[in-house]
Amino acid sequence: MADVIEPNAAPGRAAAHIMYALYAIALFTALPFFAGVIVAYIGRPGADTVYRSHLTWGIRTFWWTLFWFVIGAVLSLVLIGYVILAILWLWTAYRVVRGWLKLADGLSIG
Repeated sequence: MADVIEPNAAPGRAAAHIMYALYAIALFTALPFFAGVIVAYIGRPGADTVYRSHLTWGIRTFWWTLFWFVIGAVLSLVLIGYVILAILWLWTAYRVVRGWLKLADGLSIG
């Protein structure tokens, strides 16, 4: 009997969905953000090309968000940091939504 491969079982697809879900939760509490990037790093090597692009997108989102978060946190001492943090939240939310919608359509991103 031949094995049936589900179309949704492509390598990396589940990792990309988990990463986006953790990032969405992280918009309200920061801890899942770190778990999301770990999932992305673990899932990327064996992922199909489309899903690898999403995992790379998620890794880049993590590092740029972390970079600007540190700058915003330091500058919050002079109040401009709060503006940076607000813009950063919107940018991160945009990247999560845009990426997840492209993933749902089966399209690569980047």
